[in-house]
Amino acid sequence: MTKSTARTSLPKTAAALIALALATGWSMSGPVFAQSLVEPGGNATVSTILADPRLDLPESSFTWLAERHDQREDLAGSGVLEARVATTEPAPKPPKPVTTASKPTYSGYNRFWIPSLGMKDKVYAFPCSRTRAPDNYVYRWGCAGTNNVYLLGHAYGVMKPLHDLYVAGDLRKGMVAIYADGSGHVHWYKVTSWRVVLPTEATWAIASQPVPSMTLQTCVGKDSQYRLNVRLVQFR
Repeated sequence: MTKSTARTSLPKTAAALIALALATGWSMSGPVFAQSLVEPGGNATVSTILADPRLDLPESSFTWLAERHDQREDLAGSGVLEARVATTEPAPKPPKPVTTASKPTYSGYNRFWIPSLGMKDKVYAFPCSRTRAPDNYVYRWGCAGTNNVYLLGHAYGVMKPLHDLYVAGDLRKGMVAIYADGSGHVHWYKVTSWRVVLPTEATWAIASQPVPSMTLQTCVGKDSQYRLNVRLVQFR
């Protein structure tokens, strides 16, 4: 390659550096030349910028800039630069573990639950001989016959959910109640029938049953003048 050819056909790297010089305010009062260094095989390997001798810049600095520019082009072509940009994006968050709600367990001694109504209470003994009015607890009445767990409580307090369910017309057969007896054995019951009676009509409520059963009693009526008696049968 002759010098005249080098002046008219600048390598791409040299042209880029000339543009960089103009953009950054380098003052060149004379021409800028490009020259290729050729290895014995005749292949150009390094592009070097030759500046006007009047510039107070060493030629080595132009050679370094040209080599850096060539390296960036090589990296861009190989995908290295794109990989570096991609690593700056946040890594995806791992999926949250799926948890399943554990089923409630029922255990203890002298305990009572109606899960659908959110009722869970301790059960106290109410002997058949007791004459004092019940307090605001769930009691097991001692006057009931065999196979009949008889639980009673005030409509304004511990039995209010059951009272409100009946008044709203939502009491249904099949509602589940659970009872843990004094020995810790857990029994499951479901509603089969109910009656509203006067306080003196207790025969049906306290009667012995042919199968393990439960009776729930609470007050109902504007002045609590009636008794709601709900019958349940054990199913497990």
